[in-house]
Amino acid sequence: MEKKDLLAKTKKSLLDMATDRRIPGRSAMSKAELVKAILKAGAKREKEVRAKAAEPKVTRQVKKQAAPVRERVLVRRSWREQQAVVQHAKYESKIERRPAGPPKPTEIIPPTPEIPASYGADRIVLLVRDPYWVHVYWDISRETLLRAKGVLKDQWYDAKSILRVHDVTGVDFDGRNSNSYSDIAIEGGSTNWYINTRVPNRTYCVDVGLLSRSGKFVLLARSNKATTPRDAPSDVVDEKWMIPDWEFEKVYALSGGFSIGTSSLELKEMMEKALGGEMGSGAVGSLAISSPVGKPRARGFWFRVGTELIVYGATEPDAKVTLQGQPVKLKPDGTFSVRFALPDGEQVIPAVAESKDGVERRTITSIVTKKTEE
Repeated sequence: MEKKDLLAKTKKSLLDMATDRRIPGRSAMSKAELVKAILKAGAKREKEVRAKAAEPKVTRQVKKQAAPVRERVLVRRSWREQQAVVQHAKYESKIERRPAGPPKPTEIIPPTPEIPASYGADRIVLLVRDPYWVHVYWDISRETLLRAKGVLKDQWYDAKSILRVHDVTGVDFDGRNSNSYSDIAIEGGSTNWYINTRVPNRTYCVDVGLLSRSGKFVLLARSNKATTPRDAPSDVVDEKWMIPDWEFEKVYALSGGFSIGTSSLELKEMMEKALGGEMGSGAVGSLAISSPVGKPRARGFWFRVGTELIVYGATEPDAKVTLQGQPVKLKPDGTFSVRFALPDGEQVIPAVAESKDGVERRTITSIVTKKTEE
């Protein structure tokens, strides 16, 4: 900046400039002294810049040192953290998902094609959402609309887009013999609609078309039939039931019924009650098993209650776990959950966890007693 430019400035502006340049004694200087000090500071700064530019550039090579390798330290979880893991295993299971890596430099990802607004085909599809609601979507070609325009002629411009909902329960529907129907006016441009049927457990069919002021209906497309479900438990009661002989024998053998002294009395009694008859003493050669095929079951009021036991826990992911001597497959996070049938009586369930190297071993035994009273 030239001297004349500085003299044109006010003393306050010069004082601010001196403050920016850190000129000592600036507050006691006059305007002329401030101008002289600012010019001197500017010349000194310019000289330093030129001297620095004239210095030869020295390229320093810095050898990169490899980052120190951190040793993996196995931190033992606290008791509270272990309990949190166990509770998490009770309700949820983790699924390992490998994150997708970035695309390769040479990989060419094609653009995602856009979904067309119309496929140019006449189609209407009816779907069930729940006992009281159905959903319908449709697509009408331009040629079909032009044919409808030719049919309606002058009434085309006043015609309304209509969804005609037919109740075709128990009817071989031919377009004219539905039990009843109702019309729903739809806005122009709509291609899907939710319909409240108001009555569950019925079969419906939907027409999409145009309705003129004179009441003439021109069909554009007809949907499939769809039946809404019941909104209450079924009242159908099976009077007969059956079980194959080989499956019956397998279930009874698993209960210990073929071996003397190994059968569970409670399980045997439960099976006898369920099957409606005696099953024998369990001794080899004295048991005659017959499948109750076709045996009528007495109608009337009945009540059954079943009980199951869930055993869950967690340990190191690479450990070996057994329940009652049977191996248990661990999840990737070391948790497990196993369901047991729980008949009456005392059930002893030893759980054993052993470290991968076999050095450490832990045993926890659960004793569960069940008593059913009628």
